[in-house]
Amino acid sequence: MKKLSYLVSAVAAVFAANAHADVSVSGSADAGYVSDVTGDGRISIGSGVVFGLSTTTANGIGMSTGLSITVDQDGDNASATGGGQSVTFTTGGATIVVGDVELGDQPGSTGGVVGNLVGDVGQFDSDVKTGFVDDDGLGVTLSTAAGAATISVGYIIDDNANNSGNMTDATDTMSAFSISMPMGMLTVSAGVADHDNNETASGASVSAALGGGTLTVGYSVQTLNADTAARDGTGFSVNTSTGAVTSSDGAAVTASADDLTTTGDSEVIGASYSMSLDADTTVALGYTNAQDADSDSTTRFDLSLSRSLGGGASVYLDMRTLSGDVDTNGGGTAMGFGTAISF
Repeated sequence: MKKLSYLVSAVAAVFAANAHADVSVSGSADAGYVSDVTGDGRISIGSGVVFGLSTTTANGIGMSTGLSITVDQDGDNASATGGGQSVTFTTGGATIVVGDVELGDQPGSTGGVVGNLVGDVGQFDSDVKTGFVDDDGLGVTLSTAAGAATISVGYIIDDNANNSGNMTDATDTMSAFSISMPMGMLTVSAGVADHDNNETASGASVSAALGGGTLTVGYSVQTLNADTAARDGTGFSVNTSTGAVTSSDGAAVTASADDLTTTGDSEVIGASYSMSLDADTTVALGYTNAQDADSDSTTRFDLSLSRSLGGGASVYLDMRTLSGDVDTNGGGTAMGFGTAISF
């Protein structure tokens, strides 16, 4: 990384000899094997490079942005470029991000402790709907400290745009607020979110040191809209025993993000516990129970074991079990192991 950083910095200096900016390069890679919920064995490899650009003005305001090149573990040849759609400003203890932002639409949710290999490549597919239809778009966020508390607020002007949008005619807006505060041996976090399509969310979590580790317990409730086609029954039918939504010709079942047939509340209760076994080894456990307005519910258990090898490298073993209302072949147990590297 250092040699690459020097090269990039040198190139930048050639083209902008008078610029007072920092150019950094960092990267990551993950290679692993997972036995997914269908019983298939999968080898999955991903990597990424992030270019960070930053500078500080004469009066001390920090400005930064970044660009990335990634190859995602989730699919074959899943390469993409990203970043460059937001600018971060830091001043007086506050951090402001303008551009493409993502707001928290499940405040208080906890319990997920496995990585991408098992969590995403493991082929899990739940019928339970959680989270807003869209929580990402062109907007602004502010995070700052107020005494011992950390406060974050955010507003999306248009969730149909990322870095360029019409503020005058924008209608798909979202706002979010969260606060985290230490209270003696506890750390309490709470948040709310609201979308102008009438979806709302609220929740809280509590963390505490326990038995040499950290225990976090959380609760989240989200009032969500039903999928329009499923709700109206236009070209779709609902399986009364599983709750899955199927097209009228029986050819396909909708993705779990679209199969909510009843507008109402989704509730998520979760807990996680993480502790260090020694200076290099960490074990984490997670539990999550979720239920939506269709009365679909799932229970999820996570286990993660990781060990640092030094030099930014580590090895891990992850396992997740999902039971309850799931799409066909979308539940069961997935187990994976591999190595994660930071450059």
